[in-house]
Amino acid sequence: MYNQFIKLILPLPSFFEISLPSDEEPNVFFVTAVRQKIACPICKGNTVCHDRSLRRFRHGYAWHIGVLWIELFVPRQRCKSCHFTFTFDYGLGLVRSSTEAFRREITKRCHGRSIADVAREYKLPYTTVERWFYTYAPDKLVEETAQHICVDEFALRRGHHYATSVLNALTGRILAIVPHRDQDAIEAVLKKVTGTIQTIISDFAPAMAGAIQAVYPAATHVLDRFHLIQFFTDAQQRRRR
Repeated sequence: MYNQFIKLILPLPSFFEISLPSDEEPNVFFVTAVRQKIACPICKGNTVCHDRSLRRFRHGYAWHIGVLWIELFVPRQRCKSCHFTFTFDYGLGLVRSSTEAFRREITKRCHGRSIADVAREYKLPYTTVERWFYTYAPDKLVEETAQHICVDEFALRRGHHYATSVLNALTGRILAIVPHRDQDAIEAVLKKVTGTIQTIISDFAPAMAGAIQAVYPAATHVLDRFHLIQFFTDAQQRRRR
């Protein structure tokens, strides 16, 4: 009965076997995969395991326990034909210290709540939860008209890859997402929104102002309170110095 319950809260492929956790770490479950043939993703040839490392990944959450981790050996495979070397993740979507199932679950919990609240509850960095949310948000895009919208940029990979999104200010639903954050990208994402736009909320970036003026010249451009307070606080600190 206990094993069935564990399999429910830790959804894993059928070829995995889950061991019970230890008393010292009740939220860490060691899993082992049934021996299987792993094909090369390039030439589909046979591969051999030349190395493997024991790693932990966030995979679920349970009340009164917290984050549930799985621990498993992640193999490094080498193709016998083309000699391509790669890490095999068993289809779990392993990225750093989390599985795709965990990232999607956290994304679901952001619906109807602020990203900051979810980040605090699960003790995750805000930027991490934000990146996960917008990564999987395109799967949840809705078709609806809007009158008041929010437009902002976000990091898919901070310092490297950015995108721009538009949300319905009244419902909080994501209406459109496009890659990049320059003025052309902002104009492109604004043009995807349907409805009679009356108000657009954004930060102080010149590219935002230029794009809003170009696409919706009759709309009211509102500067968001977060950046307004941030700039006021910075100016106050400079004045004190």
